[in-house]
Amino acid sequence: MNIKDDYLTKFLNDVYNKYGDDFVNYNYSTIKRRIETHCIKLFIDDFDEYTQLILSNDDKFNEMFLHLSINVTEFFREPEQLKLFRDKVVPYLNSYTHLKIWYAGSSSGEDPYSLAIILHEAGILNKCQIYATDFNNRVLSYAKEGLYEIKDFKNSYENYEKSGGTNAFKEYFIKKGRFHKIRSFLKEKILFFNHNLATDGVVNEFQLIICKNVLIYFDDKLKQRVFKLFDDSLDCNGFLILGGSEYLLEKYNDRYKLYIPKSKVFHKKCR
Repeated sequence: MNIKDDYLTKFLNDVYNKYGDDFVNYNYSTIKRRIETHCIKLFIDDFDEYTQLILSNDDKFNEMFLHLSINVTEFFREPEQLKLFRDKVVPYLNSYTHLKIWYAGSSSGEDPYSLAIILHEAGILNKCQIYATDFNNRVLSYAKEGLYEIKDFKNSYENYEKSGGTNAFKEYFIKKGRFHKIRSFLKEKILFFNHNLATDGVVNEFQLIICKNVLIYFDDKLKQRVFKLFDDSLDCNGFLILGGSEYLLEKYNDRYKLYIPKSKVFHKKCR
């Protein structure tokens, strides 16, 4: 299926006008791939037929929404970066009497829970409040529940050890049949709620903002918006952490310094 950019733009604008969900500034090549696979699932080979179906059927729109949402995550993802975070950033954060942290693009919760475990092991979780946000309400409900299938833990134990974890990883969960449920002392330090980086504003003032492998799906215009949002939300001397495939926009090079070489951990300078 050959989807022209102008047809896709019109469709995404129609989706925004009807449902309020904004995909217009997402990377078009990614959107096209996901729409094409959704069409295959629906046995549709005509883009006009697909657009009419999505705009007239709420259930099919919800299917498309989940298909377009990027939810690839696991516990202690990018463990080498997390090891540097433990060793180099956490001691600095410990100098604060209270810490507010924003985990943007939290998906189904594995990433913010991993962060909470690190902060717990450093003895500072008690003075932290983690705000974990995503625009997908379904994955947010999974995150709030904190219930994960044991089969999905294939890499988690090894990642935890690579990140510098020294306890027994399974101690952070209660086994319930084929599931692991995150322990309540970790859940109570994380507030999960809906926030759309494409349309919503500043959440709070933070000492740490983490957004990993979300920006790669945005076009340049949306990246500019999101970086301004982060900059407006981050305190002087705060930290911004990006994913391994992401880069700080050039216009912010004089506002941030790379805190750890090759880490994508940036320290905001005071003016």
